[in-house]
Amino acid sequence: MASSISDTGNNTDRTIDAGSVQPGDSSALDFAASLARSFAASLNVDATVRQALGSIIQLLETEAGSLFLIDDAGSQLICRASAGPVKIDGLTVPLGQGIVGRTVAEDRLIAVEDAYEDRSFFKAADQRTGFHTRSVLCAPMRVGEKLIGAVQVLNKRSGHPFDARDSNMLQVMANAAALAISNARLADQLLEQERIKRELELASEIQRSLLPGVDSDLPICGINRPIREVSGDFYDYFELPDGTIAFALGDVSGKGMNAALLMAKTASLFRCLGKTIRDPARLLSILNREICETTSRGMFCTMLAGLYEPATGLLRYANAGHLPPLIKFPDRLYETVAPDAPPLGIVSDAQFVDHEINLNGGLFVAFSDGLTEFRYGEEELGTDGLNLLLDNAQHKPIAQRLDAVLRELDQGGWQARDDLTLLAIDDCTAGRAFQRDHRGDPAAPTEAEFLFGLSFMAEPSRLKLMRASLRAAARACRFDEDEIQDLLLAAGEAVENIMIHAYGSGKKGEITLAVHRLPDGIMLRLRDFAPRVDAAKIEPRPLDEVRPGGLGTHFIRAIMDDASFIPLPDGEGNLLELVKRRRTGPETVGDSPAGVPPDSGVSPDSGGGSDSPRGKPGVGMDSKDRI
Repeated sequence: MASSISDTGNNTDRTIDAGSVQPGDSSALDFAASLARSFAASLNVDATVRQALGSIIQLLETEAGSLFLIDDAGSQLICRASAGPVKIDGLTVPLGQGIVGRTVAEDRLIAVEDAYEDRSFFKAADQRTGFHTRSVLCAPMRVGEKLIGAVQVLNKRSGHPFDARDSNMLQVMANAAALAISNARLADQLLEQERIKRELELASEIQRSLLPGVDSDLPICGINRPIREVSGDFYDYFELPDGTIAFALGDVSGKGMNAALLMAKTASLFRCLGKTIRDPARLLSILNREICETTSRGMFCTMLAGLYEPATGLLRYANAGHLPPLIKFPDRLYETVAPDAPPLGIVSDAQFVDHEINLNGGLFVAFSDGLTEFRYGEEELGTDGLNLLLDNAQHKPIAQRLDAVLRELDQGGWQARDDLTLLAIDDCTAGRAFQRDHRGDPAAPTEAEFLFGLSFMAEPSRLKLMRASLRAAARACRFDEDEIQDLLLAAGEAVENIMIHAYGSGKKGEITLAVHRLPDGIMLRLRDFAPRVDAAKIEPRPLDEVRPGGLGTHFIRAIMDDASFIPLPDGEGNLLELVKRRRTGPETVGDSPAGVPPDSGVSPDSGGGSDSPRGKPGVGMDSKDRI
């Protein structure tokens, strides 16, 4: 580009013909070739900038120089490289101010013979650094129609002012440097895009690994299809030791990496806590407090979590602001239950409610809005459309049924606008899950061995289930019939005390029972989530006082070899440990089968369970309060 410098009225700017480079001025052409080779070797913006400035100063034989680039906002120039006695890297100059700012604002080459006579010269820089600027030559840097910055050189070493040849060479070299810098920036952007692509692929792979594997024996199946590389939706399910299936489906607000990170955190917390917390509402409450404490930028997560018992068809769930699930019974079209609590991450003390239904051979379907918002032109699929698609594939196995729904949408020309997630439970196919053999290793344990865990509401009607399971476990631990009856009596008294005294008459709450086999007996751990009780105040009434009730503590003390409270953190309820030892000594390997009878409904899975012991009973506990 041919540029000219006009007289500004202060007799400091000279008019210079900045025309084409003359044939003999091969230095500028050599510079451009050298700069291209340097860029090809480094593919780095900073290295290219430093190489360009160093070559310019060397060719023009100046004392100092600097190269400025326009910032992303386009409002100021930032020094990206400087050479000479004083370094000014990082110095910012507003557009239009100073000689370099004028050069870019006016898009012209400026030569100043006496810097201190120029109104726009920034004298304070010399005063701070001790460098004395005599003359300045500054050229804009342009790629096509886009200005990207300016390069300036100070003081010819010869002491002479800058001439037309210097101006021509600087402008040519500035344009060559601009092209090299632009190419380096493009290369940086391509590298950054490739890095982001690899990170997104890795994040997508990690997300897929968080989803549960397909188990054809379980009556539950899910599908997740992200609209981008990563998803803000998730679903999960896993089988608990007693055969109950814990499940969840969630939808994080927003898109992209932030939503994916919150999704991964929420899904991981659910899988961790869901193995021991058997109350969906309480589980959502804990998740909600954690997300409220750690999430920023107004993000939140709608979520539905629940427990399904294949043996009975009973399903309990709680809903945190998510779409109502679709519940299809064999004799009815379908029904939904609207959410009664806000999403996770909005109100830290939000209250969540458990809903309980018996599927009775029906279908329970949870889904994200990406499914019901599938569009065909202006028409949305909606819940009615989903119900129709499910009916069209009603005779297929559950996994094929879900695949058929998506295939119908894809082939029918429907367009997705959001992440899509679908989770379904088919109670008609629950038989195979219930018939699974959950029996553990029949060998005698050397320490406390987890047999099974139960979670039930504090209601008298649930005692029958507990007694049946506990009877089977006691037989597996080699207790005789009299000892079993005593054990059932003590456990029943303890549970009734929780119902009456911990939760209070008429109040509902959750009770968990963890049963462990000992080398010479059995250990029960009963946990409630009521306010902490003071063990010192639990005193049975005198035996000579004739009136009904009040003897439960006597029975427990008389029957069990040890009965004590294990301290829990505030707000986490009470944990009562009961230990009973056999009168006949330790069991012997090779006697009658030590496993739990297969028809008992008990799952002696030694892999864990709620309140699993830390080694032998009583070992490692800070303290116990005996009752």
